Amino acid sequence: MSIEDRLTDADLLWKHGRREGALLGVLVAVAATARKAFPEITGDRASFEAFMKTTHGWTIGVENRGQVVDLDHLFYKWLRCELVHTGTLPVDLRIEDQLGDPNANSVRAGGAADYTVLLGPGWYHFLVNAVRNAPANTDITWSTAASSAPQ
Repeated sequence: MSIEDRLTDADLLWKHGRREGALLGVLVAVAATARKAFPEITGDRASFEAFMKTTHGWTIGVENRGQVVDLDHLFYKWLRCELVHTGTLPVDLRIEDQLGDPNANSVRAGGAADYTVLLGPGWYHFLVNAVRNAPANTDITWSTAASSAPQ
């Protein structure tokens, strides 16, 4: 199995509406790419967040559980770790297909009563493209099967 396999599997799941499984697959590909990109960094979280910072030139802070957290950290702790360690997303975080343009990277921190962080589906495509375009992955010949096109 390879990073390319993770993206191919993730796209298959995404196209069939299996959002959490698709996110887990793409986040595994992000983590593997981060380890390739930053072998000198000790720790999965540190390399994951360092890699994510190379994929964009912005910082987005979002309120989650009473704290403002960087979106890169949110992806690691509340998406990747929760899916790996509990098998599901936390009740206060979800992918919201109706949150704006599917090509946009939309995020909304909901207030009372549910305090839920909503992520638009564009984030899935952003993560796929981050892996596919990573300089650390230039050794991979990407198949046409793995596509980041919104559905």
